[in-house]
Amino acid sequence: MGGTLLTINIEPFLPTYFNYSQGGAYPHVPSSAAPLPVVIQFGWDIPARDEYFINQTQSVANALVQAAVDDGQDIKQIRYPNYALDSTPLSEMYGDNVDRLKMIRQSWDPDNVMCLAGGFKF
Repeated sequence: MGGTLLTINIEPFLPTYFNYSQGGAYPHVPSSAAPLPVVIQFGWDIPARDEYFINQTQSVANALVQAAVDDGQDIKQIRYPNYALDSTPLSEMYGDNVDRLKMIRQSWDPDNVMCLAGGFKF
């Protein structure tokens, strides 16, 4: 008997959240509107269903984005790396910062040691 869990959480940030940014990797600008990252999480215990639930996670995310657009909301679809699927393109998480981040990684980690721990590949 298998179990399944679905949670959708909205994490409201203060409108001033990005006001003191020093130009990090995550693309953002100060705004009067608070960012509201949405976390969609499926949990399951049957490995044979991995592909199904990963596809469902993407389907739910697409439906939420479309509902917000249909509602007239001005949304920014920058994926928060901690919550992004591993297939998410780097440009969707880091915007125009990707080339600069690749250059920094090559400078500080030319042997690619940090990528041995997993994560998104530059």
